[in-house]
Formats: sequence, C-alpha cells, structure tokens
Amino acid sequence: MARATISDVAAAAGVSQATVSRALRGSANVSPATRAKVEQAAESLNFTLSKSASTLASGRTMRVLLLVSGPLNTWFNASVLQGVYNVLAPEGYDIIPSFVLNRSQLDRFFRNLPRDRNADAIIITSFKFDTTLHDQLSALGMPVVGLNSPSTAGFDASIGIDNASAIASGVHLLRSLGHQRIAFVHNYIPHDMVYGTSTRAAAFRAAAADAGYAEHDAIMIEADQRDAATATPGTTEASATTAAHIVARLLSSNRHPTGIMGETDEFTIPVYKELLRQHIAAPRDFSIMGFDDAPISRALDLTTLHQDPAALGSAAARKVLALLRGETIRHVHELVPATLVLRDTTGRAPDGR
Repeated sequence: MARATISDVAAAAGVSQATVSRALRGSANVSPATRAKVEQAAESLNFTLSKSASTLASGRTMRVLLLVSGPLNTWFNASVLQGVYNVLAPEGYDIIPSFVLNRSQLDRFFRNLPRDRNADAIIITSFKFDTTLHDQLSALGMPVVGLNSPSTAGFDASIGIDNASAIASGVHLLRSLGHQRIAFVHNYIPHDMVYGTSTRAAAFRAAAADAGYAEHDAIMIEADQRDAATATPGTTEASATTAAHIVARLLSSNRHPTGIMGETDEFTIPVYKELLRQHIAAPRDFSIMGFDDAPISRALDLTTLHQDPAALGSAAARKVLALLRGETIRHVHELVPATLVLRDTTGRAPDGR
C-alpha cells in the first residue's frame, strides 16, 4: 500500500495542502474545527508531517539547547533534563543537552554557537556571565533562559533557588540548637568560573552575622585547589582527600565548630563520613547539614535543604515556550524557596559548646 501524502490528507479533509501543513504544525491561524478535521484525516491515513518539512515551513529548528555545568549524569543535571523534557517534548521540541567542565570549554561552546545556530532557544544552568559572554548571548538572537544562575544578567528570563533565605534558615536552626561556633564547608571556586552554588558562601556570612555570630565564630573552610583537582571534574563532590583535610581544619582548634553546613549534599557527605570515621558522631558531638536533598542524603538521614531540580527544569522550559510564542511572562526572573528538611544529623549542641 502506498504511503499517504499531504495531498491525500487535504483531499480527505476537504482543505488545501497549505491548511494541512499549518494545522499539523500547530499554527494559530487554523480554527479548532478545521484543525480537528485535518488531524482526524491524518490519523485515518496514518500520515505524519516530517519534522524537516515543518522546520523549513516555519523557520524553526524545533530544538532547544540545554547547557549544564558538569557531567549530564549527576542527580541535579539529569533531573533538570527530565523536567525540561516533560514540558518541551509534548510540544514537539527536541532537547539537545551539552555540558562544560571549565572556562575554556564554556568559551568554545559560545564561540561555536552562532555558527551552528541549530536551536530556537537555550537553557543555561548555574553559570554567571562576564561582559564577554553577556555580549555573545545578546548577539544570538534567540531566547536565553537561566536556571540556578548566580545572576540574571544576560538572560531573557530565569528561575532559581533562593539561596540566601535557604542558607539563613539553616544558620538560624543551628543557632536555635545552641551551637556557639559554626562552619560552612565548600568546594574550591575557580577565579574564572562562578556557579550558582558559589553564592551560598556569601549567604552564610550574611546569615551568620544576622543571627548574632561574631566573625570568628562563623568560619569558612574552602577546599584546597590541589584537593579539588582529585574530585570528579565538574561536580561539587568532596574527594576523600578533600574531606580529610577539611575535617583536620575543623578540629584544629580546641574550641572547634559544632554546627556545620555544607555547600551541597555531595560535598557535605564525604566530610560527614570522615567525621564518623574518626568516631565523632552526629548529632551527639556535632550537627551537620547539606543542601539539595539528593537521594543519597535521604539514605544517610542527612539534614538538608530541599530543592526540586526537575521542577526547576520544567519552569525554565515553560519560560522558553512563552518567549518563543511572544507571550507575557508574569515573573520574568523568579526565585523559589528551598525548604529545611530535618533528619538525624542535627541536634542540640554539646554542653557548653
């Protein structure tokens, strides 16, 4: 049996081939009744409009780029991708994921993007843009949506976690539990790459001061650059070496911190395990909390701050659709809360500490 053509569908529906094309591409210039008639005819004939034909007719590629920091198979990145897919795939869009691990890869990505021009929009996670990258973004002529980026500069719209209020809730929890000295442990931050998680250190300083901690009672411990190189590239995890060095610094004072916050769950957990290895138990001897509520944190009963990267991905995708359709976005740059999840690793401070 010969394969049905667009002219067959047009004849069956009693409309022109151009109307069939518009109806099956989802054009707004087709009445609901006509669209339904065309779709019924196409279904009865087992006809589908090829994506290449639709692309040529509409001038759209029906592709959206997703650029993430770090490997695609991390919990956060995979969840974001799923959320983006859930919204864009039903609308006929292909999602093209890509990732970068360092500044040179980021620069190369943006150098090649105008030449490739193989997408209608781009969603970018976590990066802060300097003037050069900002100018490159502006020249793309396509909607650019940020996700969990430390700044809204260069983005047509954005969605992200309210890191400041989330960190503040963690600091005030430690204060309410009587911890007189607290610490924030975080990964090494390259001078040429600023991520969304990087803002959490500054948020900790501000929240600690607001909670009444003196500067010497709210300390910051950053992973050594050489230690950070032993971790999986592009992730925020702490290697065993990094964790051991951080714990040594935490315990170097007779009056060491008893309340510890980590930049992310994947950075906090190795530190937590190193403390346990040294027979220092939570919450008996110290309290510790992460940030993200990744599945591993639930398995370890780690107190943490919950965020939903799949929901963030879906929200970013909806902003992309609105921009492509020329619709008004109610909240162009949006922050959503991260909620405190109390588990077994936080409790009252040891007596007198």
